[in-house]
Amino acid sequence: MSKRRLPLEQALLGFLMREPMHGYDLHQQVEAELGEIWYMGISNIYGALKRLEQSGQVESDFVPRNDRPSRKVYRITLTGEQSFLGWLQQPIPAMREMRVEFPAKLHFFRALGLAGVDDLIAAQEAVCRERVVRLEQGMGRCSPHDVNWLVFDFRRRQIEAIIDWLQVCREET
Repeated sequence: MSKRRLPLEQALLGFLMREPMHGYDLHQQVEAELGEIWYMGISNIYGALKRLEQSGQVESDFVPRNDRPSRKVYRITLTGEQSFLGWLQQPIPAMREMRVEFPAKLHFFRALGLAGVDDLIAAQEAVCRERVVRLEQGMGRCSPHDVNWLVFDFRRRQIEAIIDWLQVCREET
């Protein structure tokens, strides 16, 4: 199983859904709108833009400026839009990524005025409930005095807290 990357590229595509931007403007948008969720260094952003351009999800042009060097401005392609919208609609399978990825998805649903946030919340709840069932099965194989039982119980309680939070998300959207 390969390690899943946090959605830096998807977040940049989300910002480019609004309008074309250069790398520094994208960095400023990330800081202003997602800064409480996660940190993206400017070098990470330029690296992600390079990967997005290589994969055909963004295109760029150099835009001349008076008395200053030209700027490379990025715009999303149809492939990039499809990738972004596909990502946006998928629940997060790894609970450890919920803190970063799910709020970013909520942000883009709101910022772009997109429909379907209720479907995403319902799908995420289903993923969480399935995970709770598996953890409870694991607990059933352990003695309550076993440390493994405590670990399963801890994880179960974390996911139940996520389920409660998803209800708040549903009420706020």
